[in-house]
Amino acid sequence: MSENKTVPLFTGQRVDAFEGSSSEGVTPNPVDHDIDPETEKAVQRFLALISERYDMVGAIIFGSRARGTHRPDSDADVAVLLRGEHLRFLTTKLAMADVAFDVLLETGIAISPLPVWLDEWEHPETYLNPTLLRNIAREGIRL
Repeated sequence: MSENKTVPLFTGQRVDAFEGSSSEGVTPNPVDHDIDPETEKAVQRFLALISERYDMVGAIIFGSRARGTHRPDSDADVAVLLRGEHLRFLTTKLAMADVAFDVLLETGIAISPLPVWLDEWEHPETYLNPTLLRNIAREGIRL
C-alpha cells in the first residue's frame, strides 16, 4: 500500500491484521465492551498529533484499557503501526512519548506509545519481542 490513507476509527473492533498487511495474525476475540470515551478522546488526540510526523498505517490499543480491566490511573498502551523506512526505535518512542506527555496534560490520560513498523507486524518473528505483537493482535482494539 503505497498511498497515504487516513486510518478510520473502528472502536471495539478486534485486530488480526491491517489493511495492506499480509499477516495472518491471530483469531480475534469477541469484544464485550467499548473503550471509555475519555480514553478514546485522549488516544485520538495523540494520534492526530503524531500523524503530522509519521506515516501511520493504524493504531491498536492494548493492555488493561483494551481488556476493560483498567483503573482510573492506568495508562493507555497504544501500538502505532508505521509505514516506510525504519527509524531508530528508541528515538521514535521517545518522540512519541513527548507528544503523549502533552496529551496527558490536556486530558489526564497517560498514553504509552509503542512504535511498530508494518513489516514487523507482518513478520512478528523479526520483532524484538514477537510474543508482545501476538498478544497485541489477540487482545487489541483497532483505532
